[in-house]
Amino acid sequence: MKLKLLRSVLFCSFCSSLVLASAEVRAGNDAPAAQALFNEAKKLIADGKWAEACPKLEESQKLDPGIGTQYNLANCYEHIGRAASAWAVFLNVAGEAKAAGQPAREKVARDRATVLEARLAKLVITVRATDVSQLKVTRDTLEVGRGQWGAAIPIDAGEHRIVASAPGKKTWEKTVKVPVDGVTVNVEVPTLQDDPNAATLADRGLMPGRPGEGEQVPSDEHPGRTQRIGGIVAGAVGIVGIGVGTMFGLMSNSKKNDSEPHCNANNQCDETGLGLRDDALNYGTYSTIAFIAGGAALVGGIVLFATAPKAKDASQVGKVSWQAAPMIGPRTTGFHVQARW
Repeated sequence: MKLKLLRSVLFCSFCSSLVLASAEVRAGNDAPAAQALFNEAKKLIADGKWAEACPKLEESQKLDPGIGTQYNLANCYEHIGRAASAWAVFLNVAGEAKAAGQPAREKVARDRATVLEARLAKLVITVRATDVSQLKVTRDTLEVGRGQWGAAIPIDAGEHRIVASAPGKKTWEKTVKVPVDGVTVNVEVPTLQDDPNAATLADRGLMPGRPGEGEQVPSDEHPGRTQRIGGIVAGAVGIVGIGVGTMFGLMSNSKKNDSEPHCNANNQCDETGLGLRDDALNYGTYSTIAFIAGGAALVGGIVLFATAPKAKDASQVGKVSWQAAPMIGPRTTGFHVQARW
């Protein structure tokens, strides 16, 4: 009985643990593959094939991150002319080595980064557009946030594609070449021109560039429905938690009452009384946990339901009903919750 009731209280936590555990397995480390790739990379490096070794080190680091792999990757980047990437990875190695209490490795990595810093190429992206509220700028698929506009950002030598876009505007793009390390290249993003095709589609209420282009976009007939359902589910879980807390509270009080004949006025108990008092204390703890969790879920559900957007027509939103009833029997103790919408 005690184990069954405990499972009821910890059910939600147990389910969350299973989800997290399965996610960890899916995204977990693959040390054997990482080690194999690292060994292959070291052989390639020994043969002077740095360009072939770098991708294997990148994949090894992705599968099983390690300071040693990062250091070798930074060294590989430096040898193939990617000074900015090597500089950034060396600094990261130095930070992790410091945190791991490895001062010697930290010093070597930081010294390597300092040498590279003096010869980094840099790219300055200046935005001339007047309306930048919805402007998006990318460099080689990486978004260039506003904080980077006008700043000299270290970059690897080679070609880089700069793209600027905004709703209702023509996309602007330019490929710039950073010839060698140590230079600074400036790129200006001009004011984007209006896209007449986008304006026409907007006037007609159509969405371009999506599957089924030219199809009228339907309005939301059930605004807030998902949020209301979430609120109801959370509220139902909260009621279950409060109900379980109540049962534990009653059982705690019952155990305490059962212990009275086995204890004196000074609360000195025999072995049976001590066992009953211990059970009473445990049930009291379970009751507190269930009340806190249930109360939080109930309040959260009420807030979700109350703040959900209202439907344009109440008849469009399905009626929602729920029931919560205790289940007490010779083999089962708990609550049953049923919701319909």
